[in-house]
Amino acid sequence: MTERTTRDVILDAARPLFAERGFNGTTIRDVAEAAGVSPALVMKLTGSKAELFQAAAPDSPGLAEATRHDEPVGYRMVRAVVERRDSDDYDFWAMAPFLIREAADPAVARARTNERVVARIAALIGDDSAALVRPQMVVTLLLGLAGSLRTFELLPPDEMPSETLIETYGRLVQSVVDDPAL
Repeated sequence: MTERTTRDVILDAARPLFAERGFNGTTIRDVAEAAGVSPALVMKLTGSKAELFQAAAPDSPGLAEATRHDEPVGYRMVRAVVERRDSDDYDFWAMAPFLIREAADPAVARARTNERVVARIAALIGDDSAALVRPQMVVTLLLGLAGSLRTFELLPPDEMPSETLIETYGRLVQSVVDDPAL
């Protein structure tokens, strides 16, 4: 059995706090208290709140719900984003641009996130091509949807019912998933 590092303890303490309270509702002091360490040590071992959040984020960013098989994958991914908006849950897709921008080395954070996310989408949609254009386009569509819903608060449920949004935007994402020319 491997020995857990203090950084592991901090990340384990941060995960439920970020999941429950979100990025803005969780402080470094909260994480330190839950981990039983000082806020200074949290910062020393994680760099910044954004880097802590990114390190504590799951490897499958906001895609766990997409593994259900009751509708096509493009619709499932859109449903996950819309349902998280409706329940005000954390959404990786809305936070990713901020996390990358706030990282100590944005280029490294961008490359690491792109590699992880594009690979996960590629596996989800069954794309094993060299260029991975379809998964990259899906990532672009999901980022746009989440940013529009969360940052700009476009298409609120009282203007466009969530099921209508899922059906409409899901059709768009699914068309990219199904396009053999990409």
